[in-house]
Amino acid sequence: MLDSLFKNKIPFAYEYFSNLLELVFQKKRTFPQALIFEGNDTKTQYLFVLELARILNCQNDKSKDCNCINCKWIKSFAHPAVNNVSQIHFKGENDESKTVISVKQAREIEKNLSLSSDYYRFFIFFSSSEKEYFENELNDFKNLGYETNINYSIQPLEYKTFHSATLNAMLKSIEEPPENTVFIFLTKSKEDILPTIVSRCLVFKLSGHKESLNWNDIKGLVSNYPNITYDIAFDISDNIQKYLKETNLDCELFLNKFLEYLKDILKQNINNNDLAIKINKDIRLINDAIKHTRANISEKIILDTLMLRIARGF
Repeated sequence: MLDSLFKNKIPFAYEYFSNLLELVFQKKRTFPQALIFEGNDTKTQYLFVLELARILNCQNDKSKDCNCINCKWIKSFAHPAVNNVSQIHFKGENDESKTVISVKQAREIEKNLSLSSDYYRFFIFFSSSEKEYFENELNDFKNLGYETNINYSIQPLEYKTFHSATLNAMLKSIEEPPENTVFIFLTKSKEDILPTIVSRCLVFKLSGHKESLNWNDIKGLVSNYPNITYDIAFDISDNIQKYLKETNLDCELFLNKFLEYLKDILKQNINNNDLAIKINKDIRLINDAIKHTRANISEKIILDTLMLRIARGF
């Protein structure tokens, strides 16, 4: 269903949502009502959301080449149930604001939700203004069969353009939407969105390739190992979090690199029994932390806990 383009660009999200869609069609799970996608590549986030909406609304085989009316509408940005919400989209009467997503737009969403629908309704929130694209900037859209006459920018949400008054006006809609309604927020960081909204959403960091990890940076961040003590555990965790935010990398990818680093140390110290015992214990701790990343526990909690457990020795 989901194209391999996303497998290469956002592997974790590709795998998670491929499995989820299968379960939704088997009526074993429902699709989430509210999602936040974090990351620097907002265009890929947006295209991914459009593909989720297309597959859920598709009347045929869900393939990227499907030519059913819903797929045609979505690929031409004309589907009545797939809505962009930005400074220039989804504007009601007498709403002349062009610098913020306004409270009036929140009211328009309420009005829309009061009408029945046979479709999966999507509300896709992002920042936007008028824009012209160079030909190659929309190659991914073209490769998936989308029209490329997009005349608006696709930028991450920011607090200054999507502030608390609008978000508070939307709380009830997000908490109690009609069946088959999905709110999706595209942002660099969930910190740019009101915490009361974040708490009602599943949050996914849509990161890129493993190869973007800098091996020397990883080694530098954990260079105190195996001498990580309580007094520096939080500092190491803070430095890792800062690095992940600056490079827009997944915590899980970092943890896998940390595992590689420990295995290298183990090979270099094969005759040091005490160190080998410690490394094997810490490998188990890191594997526990990796499981926690898949449960959507915050990076801060995962990394703080991991470094303290390594310092403590269990």
